[in-house]
Amino acid sequence: MSLFVDQDEDPASQPPESIHPISFTASTNQIIHLADILSSITTINANATISIKQDGITIYASYNHITNVHVTIDPSLFSYYNLSGPEDAELRLGVDINLIAECFNSVTSSITKRDSKRDKNNVVSVGETVICLLNYQGEGYPLVVEFEDNLISEKLEFLTFYIDDENDEGMAVSHDDIDMELIVKSDVLSNLLQDLHQINTQDLYIYASVKNESKQLRFISTGPIGTSKLIFPNEKTILEKVSLSGDSQFIISKFDFVNFFKIFRAVKYSFKCKMLKDREGRFSIQLLCKNAYMANYSGTLMQFNMLEVNHDEYMLHNILQEEADEEEAPNEAPTISMNMDMDFGPSSYNGVDVQRTIYDEDGAAQKRQRAQQEQVRNVGGAVEIPLFL
Repeated sequence: MSLFVDQDEDPASQPPESIHPISFTASTNQIIHLADILSSITTINANATISIKQDGITIYASYNHITNVHVTIDPSLFSYYNLSGPEDAELRLGVDINLIAECFNSVTSSITKRDSKRDKNNVVSVGETVICLLNYQGEGYPLVVEFEDNLISEKLEFLTFYIDDENDEGMAVSHDDIDMELIVKSDVLSNLLQDLHQINTQDLYIYASVKNESKQLRFISTGPIGTSKLIFPNEKTILEKVSLSGDSQFIISKFDFVNFFKIFRAVKYSFKCKMLKDREGRFSIQLLCKNAYMANYSGTLMQFNMLEVNHDEYMLHNILQEEADEEEAPNEAPTISMNMDMDFGPSSYNGVDVQRTIYDEDGAAQKRQRAQQEQVRNVGGAVEIPLFL
């Protein structure tokens, strides 16, 4: 009788690592692009989960189960990309994404300062002399990030840890039940969000309409200074698509602006934005970020998922009433005077003092004088109109 248990040679009983050791190695000189992407993730959470597969890298972060972000980085961004193991191999690791982003931002700052001393026309050389090497040997090992140029090599090791699978599948938009789809130009959206932030927006209402075969997109802000409406320019190059399901003429969505503003940094780095909303109130913002120094790169996709908040019925009524008033006077410009000495007539908004649109029945001289009095603010293409003060 043997005192020892015979070794089990069945591969099924062996740990996956002992059957097919999986490791990851990659290199790239696109450090500035990676710094922008990683910085955008930190607005959601300091910790993130990285999933490495043969078809690319996915980074996931979540905030209080009400907002999450998925970032997909294509292997073509890397000059060398190798994941050992079978075709369906996957490496998952938890990291402090904030520390990694700070590291990339620091190197980016050095690159920018160096290149600013060069000839301004030599944009192709930006970041090319600095190489970033990534290495991960599997569970229990650190994530190694190394930067090399012709002068120095810097190696950093980031601790990795295990994170429970918190993909918040319930927050993903159902593409079979899409109620609204918007495609807009990111730079105008970025200016609009910055302006909303500057006026201390608390609640944000997004109003999309296809009434009278005319696309309309409004961002309505409520906060300490009252209510303002920012109108997205109705131009094909800026407001590319407004699509509502079925016979819907309009859709209104409400968000906590502090939470919604977490997308701002990512919007700045992107060039096109798609917004989707399904019938359950789940909202998705998809941003495509191009790489200015790599023309053949398809782009990095960043997808933010978030949940709406409950509507304020009183505010909802005011928004719809305001839109109805504008439809009654379609030929009038949606601008208002900020001269409080002018009489706009009585308000019919349940006691809320609402400033009316000015109806121009005067001559050209008075029209020019009134235009000088109006204080309509331009925010990179969108027009801001205070509604309730």
